[in-house]
Amino acid sequence: MKFKLLMPLFFIITVSCGPFPHQVMQDVTKDIPYNEVAKAPEAFKGSTILWGGVIVETITRSNDTLMIVRETELDLRKRPLNTDRSAGRFIIRNPGFLDPAIYSRGREVTVVGVLAGKEERPVGELLYSYPIVESRSLKLWEPWTDLPLFYDPFYRDPFPYPWPAYPAPFRPFRR
Repeated sequence: MKFKLLMPLFFIITVSCGPFPHQVMQDVTKDIPYNEVAKAPEAFKGSTILWGGVIVETITRSNDTLMIVRETELDLRKRPLNTDRSAGRFIIRNPGFLDPAIYSRGREVTVVGVLAGKEERPVGELLYSYPIVESRSLKLWEPWTDLPLFYDPFYRDPFPYPWPAYPAPFRPFRR
């Protein structure tokens, strides 16, 4: 009986958790990988995509902000997964001002947006063609924090007796 009462609550809690609103995620075309768009950005113009990566540079202009992002694959939470692998770069165009001190180099970002063509900019001496994404929803991820790993000296082992002479209530395996 309690299970039947708790199941809808559990369902509501798990469905309501996500980095982007449900309505925005419904519009995303799921089968558009970065590699195909990089080859022919004009063919996918107007498609809604979900991409993520690591910020390379943030450029503020008078009416919008551009973020050059190094694309990476996303995990199940839509967070950039492996920041050492990249298929290329893209530009996020966000209307309004985004502070470059917050949206700084090395931060992880995920965007839901509409492809709006391409723009060529230099990367060193190479002229690079960037797909442009008009941002609809943007998620800046908190930096990872390394937790200290140590063994607690006051930890009490639940099986203090040597194997196989465990007393009956403390046997981890039943025969």
